[in-house]
This record gives sequence, C-alpha cells and structure tokens, in this order.
Amino acid sequence: MKHKRLIALIGLALLLAACGASFAQRAGMTAAAPTAAPAAEAPGAPAAMSGGASALEGYNSGSNVPAKQTDAQAPERLVIKTADISLQVASARDAEAQLRALVGQLGGYVVKVETTGADEQMASRVIFRVPAERFEQALTGAQGLAQKVLARTVGGDDVTEEFVDLDSRLRNLEATRDRLLAFLQKAESVEDALKVNDSLTQIQGEIEQIQGRRQFLQRSAALATISVYLSPVPTTPILAEDGWQPIVVARGALHDLLAFGQGLANLAIVVLVWLPVWLPLLLAALWFGRRRRRRGQAAPPSTPEAA
Repeated sequence: MKHKRLIALIGLALLLAACGASFAQRAGMTAAAPTAAPAAEAPGAPAAMSGGASALEGYNSGSNVPAKQTDAQAPERLVIKTADISLQVASARDAEAQLRALVGQLGGYVVKVETTGADEQMASRVIFRVPAERFEQALTGAQGLAQKVLARTVGGDDVTEEFVDLDSRLRNLEATRDRLLAFLQKAESVEDALKVNDSLTQIQGEIEQIQGRRQFLQRSAALATISVYLSPVPTTPILAEDGWQPIVVARGALHDLLAFGQGLANLAIVVLVWLPVWLPLLLAALWFGRRRRRRGQAAPPSTPEAA
C-alpha cells in the first residue's frame, strides 16, 4: 500500500511539472502581448513576467536587461543585435588595422578575419563583437573609415518571450525537484528510492538544459555581432572604354598570330600522321611520270616515205 501511495505521489509531482510548463508557456505569451496586465497574473508569475533577479541575475547595468525590476513594470526587451555593412576604403589593410584598434577601445574582440587579393586589390571581411550598449558607437566608428558605404543592414532578434518562458519553466522544475527530494527522504525501500532517483535525474537534466539556454541568451544579448566588408576603391582606367586602346589591339593581334601558328602546327601534324598513305602514292606517281618521259625520248622520229 505504501509503495502504491509513493508511486502515486511521484506521478502527481511529474503531472504538476507538466502543468507548470504549460502555465509558463501561457505566461510567456501574455508577457509578449502589448495589452497584458502583469499585476493580474498568478502569484508565481510576476517574477517571470518582470524578469526579476532570478531571471536576469548576472547582468550588469550596461546590458540590455536591468538586474532587477518591479512587479508593476513590463519586462525589458532582450534583443540580440547584429549588423552587416560593406565599405569602400582607400586601403583595406590600413582600414582593418584601424578597425581592430576601434574594437579594442570599445571593449570587444575580433571573431574572424577573411582576406582576399593582395596589395592594392586586397579586400577583407572582419567579424567582431562589442558590448551591446556600444553597438551604435561601433557602427559609427566603422563607417567613419570608409570613403563610401555600399550596403548596411542592422537587425535584432527579440528573445524576451523565450527567456521569460525558460525562467518560468526553470522555477517549476526546481519546485518539482524539491518535492521529489522530499519523497526520496521518505522512501522505505531501495526500489522506491531508485524510482524516485530516476525521476530526479530526468528533472535535473531538464533544469541544466534550461539553465544553459538562459545563459546563452544572456551572453548573446550582452554582446552585439558586427560584420564589416572592406573593399578597395576601384581604379579609374586611363583611357575610356569606347576610345582607342592599343593594348587591346596588340592583344588581339597576338591572339591571331598564335591562332595562325597553331593552324600551321596542326597541318604539319596531320601531314605526318598521313605520311604512310600519301608518300607511297607520291613516289608511284613520280616513277610513272619519269618512265613515260623516258619512253618518249627513246622513240625514233618518223621519216617521210619516198615518192
């Protein structure tokens, strides 16, 4: 009877955890709605809705989300900022060095550098991350290196709803874990203790996954990612494209000369390949021609008959 009661309690705890996850999803949807009233939520909802200390601890004053909010306030937005800009510069090498110095001054770091070409034709793509509160300053500084801005894309991924949902799910799972720990202390047999321990292992795994995801969202929102493509300013040709271009003429003449030489070489190859066929025929023709000429020379001249 005690075993059945303990199993029923474990099932009830898991059911409460599932209900808590469903409630957390509804709470996250309510937080995302612009007409939602946080004060009307259930007693456990304000901390999740407001992104309180349990949801946003570890944040500094300079991050996207403050460390603590009151229950009457709507949650601050948690946005992962990104930007992609393409610039024309006098020298990609010099601009890359100046961009690295700017990133260091802003407290960021370079993630990746891709370089193509060499010398005056060198182009470079620099991907770096800076604190979110210095995002606009980094964009302005990067664009200040350019002679011309070719393209500019700035965006952000709002993960506030996901973060609020994760926070609610985490607190419900932790409550379920505490209940299972209480059941484990009351277990009277090894079999009951093993069943409760299996449930604890599953719950603990879900808690660690949620904690890892929350930390990833916090760190991603705290640092903005910017990709800058640096290309050299194209050089202006000396002559207009529709004018006289001696280099183009010389290049065409050289191409024709090479084509003529290739034609002669091809003809010589064909003649050599067909040599066993045409050489005997040529020798035979020459022999018959000489023989006919000799016969014509050997024949006596005809004399007129006497009257």
